[in-house]
Amino acid sequence: MDKWLTVIIAAFVAWIGFLQWLTARQKAVFDLFDKRFKIYETVKHCVDQVSRNPEYLDGEVEKEFLKAVNEAKFLFGDDVNSYLEALRTDIISASTASKLQALSTSDRVATLTVMYLISTFPETAEPLFAKYMRFTQPVPLITRIDAWVRRRTSQLKSTIVRMGE
Repeated sequence: MDKWLTVIIAAFVAWIGFLQWLTARQKAVFDLFDKRFKIYETVKHCVDQVSRNPEYLDGEVEKEFLKAVNEAKFLFGDDVNSYLEALRTDIISASTASKLQALSTSDRVATLTVMYLISTFPETAEPLFAKYMRFTQPVPLITRIDAWVRRRTSQLKSTIVRMGE
């Protein structure tokens, strides 16, 4: 009897350890998603501000954007990082050009081209960012495990009640 009790307790402890590992893994995945989404939101906010008015790229917006680009180097792949670097260059070019009053026709065309590239952010960036925003582990797994445990517990309780009768 003592051996079986030890085995049952060991199995229960192993099960709890497994559930804790799953929870920790999903928390790490969610934390990574959260960091990536904050970078995406920051970049999107800065692009929106610059699209409305290229001269709006003042110190605070520029710092926010550059910080997001620097953090992205560690959270995204080369595809997103090269896109963000090109976007940074375009935003700085548009901001600088809009601050200069006397632009030649070719400079104005170049500025309009850069502004068009910046305005295509949603169509261009969302697919790039989206592949990094997916959860590798489906979140409902914990829900399925919890439902299974509840069913088994309910079955065990009903068995114990029947044995007591």
